[in-house]
Amino acid sequence: MNTSKYFFWNNILSESEIKNINSLLNKHKNKNEPQTLKAKNSKKTSTVYLIKIKHLKESLKNIFFRIVENNQNHYGYDVYDFTEDTQIHYNIYKKNNEYEWHMDAETFKSSDIKLTVLINISDSFFSGGEFNLLNSNNPTLVHELNNPGSMVIFNSFTLHRVNPVTKGIRKTLTIFVKGPAFK
Repeated sequence: MNTSKYFFWNNILSESEIKNINSLLNKHKNKNEPQTLKAKNSKKTSTVYLIKIKHLKESLKNIFFRIVENNQNHYGYDVYDFTEDTQIHYNIYKKNNEYEWHMDAETFKSSDIKLTVLINISDSFFSGGEFNLLNSNNPTLVHELNNPGSMVIFNSFTLHRVNPVTKGIRKTLTIFVKGPAFK
């Protein structure tokens, strides 16, 4: 479904799919150290694990299809294919964890992040942790991402934030869709 600033899908993952994904993530995150990845000049207090797509490929097959289809139908970016070694960010927000206003559009010498995809894979109740996009100086609360199994896609040069979690644990996956550098 579309709004003027982002696209979203409710229930793109079922409760059992979320449970399976979290089981796979817990298995593979233990092989990695948590990262302190964040945008420049922004406060981020969640824990992040980098997980290779190959560990979740079958579980996220429908999601990769939706990402490619959405880009083709609405954005039209020239993007790279997802490879076995492409890394997904597994974000865990506990009480008081947040990520202040930032954008993901990172420019490298030969490529750029074009789109950001967020998937709520929370497997227990949480409150707070609302996701916001900033367009034209007006924050937009993205209610859809509060629901486990939901997904949003937006231009990675859009400012966005995660408000502090007030109770429970919020879990998300972040997929960065990259392509050749803008010229």
